[in-house]
Amino acid sequence: MDNVRLINPRDSADDDGLTRVPPQDLDTERAVLGGMILSPYVIPDVVEILEGPEFYNRHHETIYLTLVDLATRGEPVDPLSLTEALRKTGDLQRVGGVTYLHSLVDAVPIAANAPVYAATIRDIAARRSILTATTEVDQLVRSGQGDLADVIDLVREKISRATETSSPRATDATGWTFSDLTPVLDGTHKPQQPVVGARDDGIGLFYPGRVNGIQGESEAGKSWVALISCLVEINRGNHVAYLDFEDSEAGVVSRLLLIGANPDDIRDLFHYVRPGSTPTPAQLRQFVARIGDLGPSLIIVDGVTEAMVMMGLELTDNSEVAKFGRMLLRPLADTGGAVVPLDHVVKNNESRGRYALGGVHKLNAVDGVQYMLEAVRPFGINTEGRSRLRIAKDRPAQVRRHALPGGRNPMHWFADLVIRSEGEDFASAHLYPPIQHNDDPQETAAATDKAAQEEADIKDRETAVLDALAKATEPMSKNALEELIPGRASVTRRALTRLVHAGQVVTEQGPRKATLHRLPPKDGEKA
Repeated sequence: MDNVRLINPRDSADDDGLTRVPPQDLDTERAVLGGMILSPYVIPDVVEILEGPEFYNRHHETIYLTLVDLATRGEPVDPLSLTEALRKTGDLQRVGGVTYLHSLVDAVPIAANAPVYAATIRDIAARRSILTATTEVDQLVRSGQGDLADVIDLVREKISRATETSSPRATDATGWTFSDLTPVLDGTHKPQQPVVGARDDGIGLFYPGRVNGIQGESEAGKSWVALISCLVEINRGNHVAYLDFEDSEAGVVSRLLLIGANPDDIRDLFHYVRPGSTPTPAQLRQFVARIGDLGPSLIIVDGVTEAMVMMGLELTDNSEVAKFGRMLLRPLADTGGAVVPLDHVVKNNESRGRYALGGVHKLNAVDGVQYMLEAVRPFGINTEGRSRLRIAKDRPAQVRRHALPGGRNPMHWFADLVIRSEGEDFASAHLYPPIQHNDDPQETAAATDKAAQEEADIKDRETAVLDALAKATEPMSKNALEELIPGRASVTRRALTRLVHAGQVVTEQGPRKATLHRLPPKDGEKA
């Protein structure tokens, strides 16, 4: 085979077109690919090291990405499946044909060493990136163009990008290193503040560089809170990213326009993503790197349930929930933006607690603030909808101090989301601070309706208690009545207490000092 045709080096600034050849090791590249074909179990380890562009030979990159795709889809990885996959894409002859694919297997000294060979390829690619950057810097400096300060900033950016994105991952990036405690010990440490998004009074909602979150029932307004926060950041001149697993470009952007966003600002600063398939680990890393290049202050992940299903993860398995955080949420937060996943809760408000639908590890993974959104009045055209934003968790403890105690609700009240629709073309959107509006007639009416419903429920339960006691052949305990009568036990207890105080039920002491209940004797009957 013609080696010159096979190598097919990239056209780049690494090679000056004369005699210098950029750093490369084609034998090691072949060894990595051969090892992946012979022992597919090494593929996950190799994927942690290489994304694809590190290969000097573009044909090797094509073969590598095809192998990763086969493994990701759970298909067999061997010379036959690889050949068929390349034939389907039309790349088989371009990469050297069947003969070359089989020669890759012969190029493997030890298949288990593929990750070691991959690290070598990564290091060589880093050297090429550094050479590219230094060549560009040399040309830039020699040109004498531009302001010196701008030239220096550009030089720093090019060198930084070459050394950070192409070099081996730093050990301390994993967190497995000793922390510097000096700021805490000398009193200079300042707690991180929630400066992303804002209530109407300017108090921030989310912590940058952390995983935050909003959870609530469907149509409680989670996306409205997210879009209000996006608008705040856009108006500040910051980039925002919106990963949408539930809606569409038209649905999301139209609501942004509805609440007053400027179309030019949306075009320049609002970056919408609608994922359509399961990404490979390399694709996911590349995507996060692109997000990092934008430097957004806010990153919305709309639809955690749908995102986990797309990525093949089990919702109720806490280890899978933790894996989702490691794969997507934490890398996004490491870019410096406030990450805000939007999640669903179970419909039964008595059993939901502080947790979203699925594994409880969802809340454990939040290292910023987690909000629970409670629907008060539904949203719609030409109506005023309202939901209440409560704090389910506040790890840095800088949000809760701007909230009010929840009363009977253990979660503090942080804000009220209010959307006033004025037709199909405009809506005013607000996050009001927690001030009790006792003079609000709609709030008063809602409270009155709730009290009336509770009273009706108790009266119905009183009737059920009297019927049960009338049919009983002997006095009954409170527990026996609660088990016999369907519905919430607390309502049964309140109904029973009222009947005793009204004299419609009498009590007597039973065995083991138990309190028993029966109907009072009718006229002429013995007690």
